[in-house]
Amino acid sequence: MLVRQKMHKELVSVLPSSSVHEAALKMKEHGVGTVLVVEEGWKLRGILTDRDIALTVAADFKDPKTTYTCDIMTLDPITINADADIDSALRIMNRANIRRLPVTENGKLVGLLSSADVAAEIKEEFDQFIGLEEAFAKH
Repeated sequence: MLVRQKMHKELVSVLPSSSVHEAALKMKEHGVGTVLVVEEGWKLRGILTDRDIALTVAADFKDPKTTYTCDIMTLDPITINADADIDSALRIMNRANIRRLPVTENGKLVGLLSSADVAAEIKEEFDQFIGLEEAFAKH
């Protein structure tokens, strides 16, 4: 299975100059824990998570209205090509200890793959395998 088949295509993004408050409002509005920090033309600059906000802004008593996403985002995050297979994505996420992997195609941001997406794929394959084993055992 390819990454493009499991990635989220509807991306939530902010500009590097957006305040952390604006980013948090977008997360709340869309029910997500991650925003992608992009420049014009969907060029990925960074990634910002709710955890980043909690640990870097809230825990350090910074003002989210005057702290900018570019100040606390993860710069130049690891990405994967949309045509890569899910196994490759899983290996990258495991090695880098990350749960979200931006997806690119021809240098342009096109999606986001999460560990939950990968886990759902693995569970589906495992369930199919168990079904085959049970069917085989009955014969």
